[in-house]
Parts: sequence; structure tokens; C-alpha cells
Amino acid sequence: MGDSLVIPFGKAVRIGNFKLWRGNCTVGKGKDKTVIECVHVSSLDGAWSVRIPATMSLFSTICNGYATVDEKLRDEFLSMVLTNVYNVSTMGSESLHNGFWMLSEMMTFPYLLLPEKEMRRRMKEGLMKDGYDRKKADAHIESMCEYRKRLYELIERLRQRVIDDYERQQEERRRYQATSEEEDMRRDEIAEEAIGILNGKGQD
Repeated sequence: MGDSLVIPFGKAVRIGNFKLWRGNCTVGKGKDKTVIECVHVSSLDGAWSVRIPATMSLFSTICNGYATVDEKLRDEFLSMVLTNVYNVSTMGSESLHNGFWMLSEMMTFPYLLLPEKEMRRRMKEGLMKDGYDRKKADAHIESMCEYRKRLYELIERLRQRVIDDYERQQEERRRYQATSEEEDMRRDEIAEEAIGILNGKGQD
């Protein structure tokens, strides 16, 4: 791997709307203190920044992404990853954070993404292959299906809340736009009246 495929150490490179570089950071205290390598990310103006230590999986994701030979694909992938990190760490949207949490839960156990009937079938097949007692397997499947039910109920409430908020914002926009247009028309009328008065005076 050439140097061009490795994130520079101590020297920032630009990836989309972010700056990226490697460096060291100290973690722990006293006898437990140690120095580990980190990936540093910041906005272009430096107002926002985060460091990701080598002990976290995102470190490898970013380093491997940077090592992509195709620069266009590299920049597209890393811009997406860094934008996600930025959004999750800076946006105050409750819906965004709820959505991220729910997606994370489902990605941890992807069978949650399946219809319940298929989830039951696949779980049962897997547990039987792992040597589970049928009674324990059934109890575990029921527990996960109940969890799935609660999760999807939460998703439905969140979905409705997001739609309601969006429609409310659209109504506010329309009201503001209508008020603004009325004010513009009123100003135009006043201007026309003023011009008419001035022209009348000039004719006198």
C-alpha cells in the first residue's frame, strides 16, 4: 500500500466538507495511561471535531475507506460516513436519534427486519442447529417476537410523529408565504398610490 492510500499523520487532508488526519491521543490515568493512535475529524472551519481511537471499529472503517484506490468512490464513501458522524453528534432532532437507535437495534439482530412468521422460522432453524432445547428455543423466540412487536409499535409512533411534524412545518411555510405575499401586494398598492399622488401634484 502506498503512502497516498494512508491517512497522513499530523497533516490534514480534505474529504468533502471535513478535514481528516491521524494522530496520537492519551487515554486512561496514572498507571493505566497509554498512548494510542486516533483518526481526527473536523469541520473545515474547525468549529466541530471528534477523535476516533484505534480501539473502535470506526477507526478501521475510515482507514480502510481511505485506502480505496478509486478516489471518487473513496471520497463519496468517507463523506457519507463523516456526515453521519457529524449529524448524529450535532443534530438535536429527537426523531433522528430515535431512528438511529432503532436501526442499530435491528442491525444487531437482522431477523428483526423480517416479517414475524419468517423471523420465527429462521430463528427456530438456527436454534435447533445450535442444539437448543425445544422448550428453551420456543421461549427465546417468543421473547424476541414480543420485543419485535414493541419495536415496530415504536417505529409506527415515530413515523406518524415525523409526518405530523413535516405537515405542520409545511402549513407554517404556507401561512408565512401567504402573509409575505399579502404584505408585498399592500406595499405595491401604497407605492402606486404615492406615485399617483405625485403625478397628480405634478400635473397641477
